[in-house]
Amino acid sequence: MRQKGSITVFLSLILVCVSALIFALLESARTAGARYYLQTAADAAMDSLYSNFHKELWENYRLILYEGVDEQTVGKDYMRYVKDYIYNSNIYRLDEPKAEVMDLRRITDDSAFWFEKELTEYMKYNLVDFSGSVESFEEAKKDVEQANIIRNITVAYGGHTKEAVKVEKSLMRITESLNNISSAKSELEAYIAAQDEEGCRASLMIIESEADSLSDKLKLYEEAADNFEESLSNTESELKEEWEKLTSENKELFEEGTGDYRNYSTKDKERRTEVITKVEAAKENSQNMAERYELIDSIAELDADEDADEIEDKWGILELSCNDISTPVIDSAHGIADESREESLESMMDFLSGDIISLVLPSDRYLSLGSVDKASFPSSLINNISAKESDPVDNLLLNEYSARFFADFSDNADKEFAYELEYIYAGFDTDKANLSATLTDILALRTGLNYTHILSDSEKMEQVSNLALTIAGRAGFPKLSVLISFLIISVWSLAESVADIKALLNKEKVAFFKTKEDWRLGLDSLMSSPKSVLDDMDKKESGLDYESYIKYLLLMIESNSRDYRMMDMMQNNISGKEADFKMESMIYASKIKVYAKSYRVFSSLSIGGTELISLSPSYKLYTEAIGAY
Repeated sequence: MRQKGSITVFLSLILVCVSALIFALLESARTAGARYYLQTAADAAMDSLYSNFHKELWENYRLILYEGVDEQTVGKDYMRYVKDYIYNSNIYRLDEPKAEVMDLRRITDDSAFWFEKELTEYMKYNLVDFSGSVESFEEAKKDVEQANIIRNITVAYGGHTKEAVKVEKSLMRITESLNNISSAKSELEAYIAAQDEEGCRASLMIIESEADSLSDKLKLYEEAADNFEESLSNTESELKEEWEKLTSENKELFEEGTGDYRNYSTKDKERRTEVITKVEAAKENSQNMAERYELIDSIAELDADEDADEIEDKWGILELSCNDISTPVIDSAHGIADESREESLESMMDFLSGDIISLVLPSDRYLSLGSVDKASFPSSLINNISAKESDPVDNLLLNEYSARFFADFSDNADKEFAYELEYIYAGFDTDKANLSATLTDILALRTGLNYTHILSDSEKMEQVSNLALTIAGRAGFPKLSVLISFLIISVWSLAESVADIKALLNKEKVAFFKTKEDWRLGLDSLMSSPKSVLDDMDKKESGLDYESYIKYLLLMIESNSRDYRMMDMMQNNISGKEADFKMESMIYASKIKVYAKSYRVFSSLSIGGTELISLSPSYKLYTEAIGAY
């Protein structure tokens, strides 16, 4: 017998199961939607956070960065945007949002990798004329390296020329003493013939004094010669690696000339033997002087009338004694013919080697005395940061950026710390020190290039050779004139380089590789008055400006130093308006984990107080958001 209502009960049971399934599916779909909504909220909040980039950095330096002091600050700022989405989640029922900062990439991190990335991306699309390539970068770097090596060689060997001249001058002093002995002996012979007691005494005193002085003079000669040999050997050793870096063309220019220094040293060793022998012979003249003086005194005590025969005998004895006085002559060539011109060269070198700023500062410009405290600068982190290998083209772009956005001397900027580009290159804490270091290195670069130009110009080399022969004498010691040629070229190239820098600071241009038309200073005019020549130069229209030369120098410094010093200047300038501003707080990228609480809707239904599905009414969701410029 069939029971009434059984189908109803059966359908009710089935309905409960079907409803549970439907609500489970709905809850699952809602949960998936909640997760997606949370991800959307996290991403949108990150976009909102990064839209608050630092305005000063963008306007002044075209850097887009978010200022976040620490993880707590970043998390707090981020939550302001997340909450708007969470509290308006509607059906997704999200609540109690939390954010955990997992990673922050500061602009000062990773050896300034992110800094370079952002700047190079900007520069690639904001250059009007730029043909930078790996080849051009390497060629430019090679040119600067070659010029610096040449300058080091010229400075070293120019110094050796001065040492060689010192050797020759010390020999001239020895020769002067020997000549004085010879002259005094001739006078002595005349006084003996005239039986002049006082004259004889005076001549003997000259001979004795000069003979006694020879020990010190010989010592000075030997010290000068030894110093030349030692310093030359040191230079040959120290410059060995640099010499190998020279191109074959540049080696060819210097090989013969530098080899002559070694030849000079070898020949001087041979000459020294003769000098020592002759000096030792002359020094013996101071012996037996007491006997000669006594003989003269005894002659003076005798009566001319009564002791005439005895007096004659004693004069004869004195004559024989004085005949033993040696008058050696150094036969080997030595000395220089024109000391005054050689001394003019050295004084000119000293003048040009003085304070570079005082030599080249334009008369209408004042030197900035600005200074900075580097303690809080990003560059203070460099010691804890590993060096990196930057892409050559990127280096060119970054050097171009630094020249475009930072002031240098030629800009005449109205800033407390005015020479920013010089700071990026040199890294000192005062404008004066940075300018001096930059000008000194430009001077070195230009000296090397100008030296090479003189060597390759036959007309200029003829002028140099003629002057060297005039100073050394045509019958001078072998190769001495070649050594003096080195000194002349060193002085001439240095003077031209000083003139170049003075022109650059006057906003003129200087050709990197000069032709005859680009040359400024004549050797004759330079020898007469170097200072007046520097004050009266013709302007040149072609070549590179001051800023371009600094960009050449920047090729030679480590990229980390350049990058962090750029950040130094950014911080220094912006902190004048925002006292607490630090580049270390500038964020390039971040990774944040977001948590939220969600409540069940369909799986928490109940009939008659009984839950259809026994689950917790809430659960936690989380996602990650990554943001970067």
